[in-house]
Amino acid sequence: MAIANSYPMGTPKSSDLLLGTSVPEYGSTEKPTTRNFGVEAVAALVSRGYIEVTKVLTNAEWLALPTTSIIVVPAVTGKRIQVLSAYAKFSAADPVYMFSSSLVLSGAASLANLNGDGIQASIPQSFEDFDDEVVVFALQATKPSLSAPIRFGTLSTATNTGSGTVSITVRYTLI
Repeated sequence: MAIANSYPMGTPKSSDLLLGTSVPEYGSTEKPTTRNFGVEAVAALVSRGYIEVTKVLTNAEWLALPTTSIIVVPAVTGKRIQVLSAYAKFSAADPVYMFSSSLVLSGAASLANLNGDGIQASIPQSFEDFDDEVVVFALQATKPSLSAPIRFGTLSTATNTGSGTVSITVRYTLI
């Protein structure tokens, strides 16, 4: 067998094959066997069915957030979106970002209160005063709506300040 690192590097396609060892289940009497594995099958195994998306908000979108929530994950007809994890990256041009109410991921276009059962994740208002930071959303128990998007928003009565960009990254699955 040739030395593996002597082959040139390439860009994989989903139909390409990888050489590997299939290890039998624990307690089995089978022996490990060398097999080909499809790149697409390996990618599906690695991702385990989740999807990740990042939405970058402009400063104008950030400032308008109390009255205009931003769709981060588009709706999928006949499916519910379950947030698995999420984080926000604040890249400040001014010294800090401030907000007078918790930031949330939900299916609601606007929020009169933060007690809805459609809120999937939040960043508490007590975390405000960001400059260049990454903040992880806290997941919450929820009733995800059928065929509804996931929006990033805050209370309709809130006030947001600061300038720069805010990136929201959401890892989710469809149920």
